[in-house]
Amino acid sequence: MSENKAWVIETHDLDRVYGDGDLIRALDKVNIRIAAGELVSVMGPSGSGKSTLLNVIGALDRPTGGDIFVNGENLATITDLDNFRARSVGFIFQLHNLLPTLTARENVEIPMTGHVPAAERGKRAKELLDLVGMADRMNHLPGQLSGGQRQRVAIARALANNPPLVLADEPTGSLDTANGQELMRLLRDLNEEQGTTFVVVTHDPAVARQTKRVLVMQDGKIVREDIIGSPDEEDLKMWRHSNLGKQILAGTELHLLEEKLSSSELKAVKKALSVANGKS
Repeated sequence: MSENKAWVIETHDLDRVYGDGDLIRALDKVNIRIAAGELVSVMGPSGSGKSTLLNVIGALDRPTGGDIFVNGENLATITDLDNFRARSVGFIFQLHNLLPTLTARENVEIPMTGHVPAAERGKRAKELLDLVGMADRMNHLPGQLSGGQRQRVAIARALANNPPLVLADEPTGSLDTANGQELMRLLRDLNEEQGTTFVVVTHDPAVARQTKRVLVMQDGKIVREDIIGSPDEEDLKMWRHSNLGKQILAGTELHLLEEKLSSSELKAVKKALSVANGKS
């Protein structure tokens, strides 16, 4: 067991290496702690290790080295991973992965098979679909639903066995902006009202802003951690870590602003950028 059961996720020097010749280090000594009830996003460029981290946390992949605890359980000691995932982790993917021949209600019932008595599965599925605003579509097939509606059903399915942790891999990736924003509002509401812990992998800063903490990955490592603040603070953080922001802080691109700003205003810009992360 983990030394601290307050952490829903706790990793110690987590590694994941692929290949036999030229090795690819997808995860490189990753150490994270995520508490119960948090809403956390993971960002980074393609190939930075975001999805690999989610797969290892969700026991869909095994780490090469290090330790990982989920809800206090060391994944290395679990022999029945299917049962562990069913009771401890819910998954939401970019593509909803709903079975096309089953209704929304039947899709939500699937994870409960073998874990919830048959007489209760239908009732719980209806309650969950109502929770995500899909009560009036529970008897529709996926092909009769919009993309946003299918993702809502996928969220209900992820919550079927009342897991303490839900992992979402690019859940808004196949949605337009409006539906993506609505989906993230739903996750925030579920997080605040139900206390479910969510970890969301995304490449979209607008999605990350809807969470409460951001872990930034690069080359298999956690290179930065941000606490989400006000919209203005988040704009400053994005600018600070852009190439232009870094150059302004280094003094190499100040000429771009010198014609428009006074010396005191330039000084204020540099100060705002330098403290954008609440540091330095």
